[in-house]
Amino acid sequence: MRLLAFTKPFGPIDPALLAENLASLGADGADLLVREGQTVSPADPGGIAVVAAELKSRGLTLDVVTTDLLDVGADAERIIAACGESGVPLVRAGFYRYDPAAGYRRQLEESRAALSRLADLAARHGTRLAVQLHHGTIHPSASLALALAGDLNDVRFYADPGNQAKEGSEAWALNVDLLGDRMACMGVKNAVWRSTADGWVCEWQPFADGGVVPWPEIVPGLRARGYTGSLSLHVHYPTADPTAAVRRDLDHLRGLLG
Repeated sequence: MRLLAFTKPFGPIDPALLAENLASLGADGADLLVREGQTVSPADPGGIAVVAAELKSRGLTLDVVTTDLLDVGADAERIIAACGESGVPLVRAGFYRYDPAAGYRRQLEESRAALSRLADLAARHGTRLAVQLHHGTIHPSASLALALAGDLNDVRFYADPGNQAKEGSEAWALNVDLLGDRMACMGVKNAVWRSTADGWVCEWQPFADGGVVPWPEIVPGLRARGYTGSLSLHVHYPTADPTAAVRRDLDHLRGLLG
């Protein structure tokens, strides 16, 4: 399994410094977030090639580009074209949020049509689209993500047990079995439930500190099932030193891998 570092905690860092940091952490590659306030913004997707080159010069790869794209358009064309030109194998789409007022059936139909257009665009540029399992969407579980994709067999999936902890967990083994060889990446993070004055809340915390997601069981379980895709480490909790936080969590993940 390849160990990737999700670039979100580094913010708008220079591409060379980003690559240097990831190399120093011992990551195999990057999961690059393209968003305003990050190293690469949607308005300047040419930065994807710059990041890919900086990573390559240090022996790393750009395995995933994470986007907020929900449908085709000028931004999607530029970003996905840049990914194809840079040899990025996987582009994560945005989140199709659940709106109770609109209703699931209507949202499913509209979102699947948009996903189909994005998947076709990705195929034209030699890359593949992925849907991440995420709370607050119409694809929080493996079964609902598969329902969204429907017969779009080229769409891949970005599993994420930590995200699922926010909305209601799913047995990880069932999750992996359902997604099968279409699971191209798994997000890695952990959370805890805390009692507050306003009720129970699920909050992110350092992966190395454990949490409600049973990673010591999941990681060897993935290996036993022959999973050879990527594990993308996410640091979503506040930290004054993102490099130190990612290093500590990545070392813990590496320890679970043995």
